[in-house]
Amino acid sequence: MEMILIIVLVVLLFGGGGYWGRSRGHW
Repeated sequence: MEMILIIVLVVLLFGGGGYWGRSRGHW
């Protein structure tokens, strides 16, 4: 189930980060 993990990571990094995205700005 690696695909699910990759999708979750991408979603967290790009959208679900919230404070993460604001703190880091953008990759």
